This record gives sequence, structure tokens and C-alpha cells, in this order.
Amino acid sequence: MNNFEVIKDNPIFKDFSIDEIIETFSVISFYEKEYKKNDLILNENIKLEYFGIITEGKIAISNFDHFGNRNILNVFEKGVTFAEALVALEINIPHEVISLTNSSILWIEYKSLSKSNQYSKILNNLLNIIATKNLILNKKLQILSKRTTREKILEYLSNQKKILSPDNKIEINLNRNEMADYLALDRSNLSRELSKLKKEGIIDFEKNKFKLL
Repeated sequence: MNNFEVIKDNPIFKDFSIDEIIETFSVISFYEKEYKKNDLILNENIKLEYFGIITEGKIAISNFDHFGNRNILNVFEKGVTFAEALVALEINIPHEVISLTNSSILWIEYKSLSKSNQYSKILNNLLNIIATKNLILNKKLQILSKRTTREKILEYLSNQKKILSPDNKIEINLNRNEMADYLALDRSNLSRELSKLKKEGIIDFEKNKFKLL
């Protein structure tokens, strides 16, 4: 198995010894697969038996509205688990998953986890992961509930500051198109409002590095 360090640090294996991880992977079903930038990893409305751990790269959970506009629901990077709730609940995936960069994913069959002696510990860790993601989703809903482009931008940057930075400097993991899709905004409106906020001395930024002033 490649990328053992990424696996060891994943929240699913929190408080696991190396021997416990080795024992788990000796009995479960899994495989690794690489994806190129913009590859479709998962299509919507399919039933999953495997969930993923990103061992390299960045992926987006997204869907399209009636007019063909892409909405990014979330972006996950190296070390993050995804689709675990869907396989646990045995429901079809309601969105698609695309690779934003060249990526590598370790796919684990959910049902095979019961073969491990550490099954109860794995389930407890999975529940903690799902609960954490629900909190993140609530934050996203708070952002989208804002009425103006300015309010959405400032709410998003404030949340990122709380998550990523003890000071006012923030480096986000989205380019401008991805940021617009995440905030459900038109790219030109986003760029125009960012420029206004910078001119008014409310924020400063260079590419994906921001600072709240």
C-alpha cells in the first residue's frame, strides 16, 4: 500500500497503532486509482460501495443547475475522506465528484471494514468525521444565505480565517472560478466586488492569498 503516512494520519485511523492499521488493511477490500485534472471521478445518481481517501491532489464535490452553471459544494484535499456517509446510508450519490488537479484516491469498501478487529473504533471515528462535515455544511449554508456578493465574500473569508489562520492572513485552496462556483456567484461579479473591497481597505489579496484589514 502506497502513501502509508497519509493513511496513518487520516481521522478514520485516529488513535490506531501501526499494527492495528496493518491488520485492518490485511482484511479489507481496497484499491488505489489515479486521476488527471478535470477527470470525472464519480457521476451523480450512482450507488457507492467504496468511499475514498485522497492521497494526493484536490477534488471538488459539485452539481449543475438547470442553466448548466456549476455549483461547488465542497473542496477536499490530500488526507481527507469523502463519500463515507453515502456508503454507510446506502443512498445514491446526489452530486458529481471531479478532480481539480492530478489526484490519487484510495478506495475502501465500506462493508469489508466489519472484518477488522478494530471495527468499533473505525465506526466511532467515522461518526466524528460525519459530524464535523455537518458543521462545515452549516457554515456553507450561512454563507449562501447572505443576500449580497459582498456579504458572501466577507462571511466566507471570516470563516476561513477561523479555520485556517490565527492572524488575519488567509490562503484559500480555490482559484477565482472555483471560488465563484463555491459562493454561487458570477465570476465577473466576484472579481469586481473583490476589487472594491481592496480599494476600500477592507481586504487585501494577491491571487489566493487574502488578508482581512
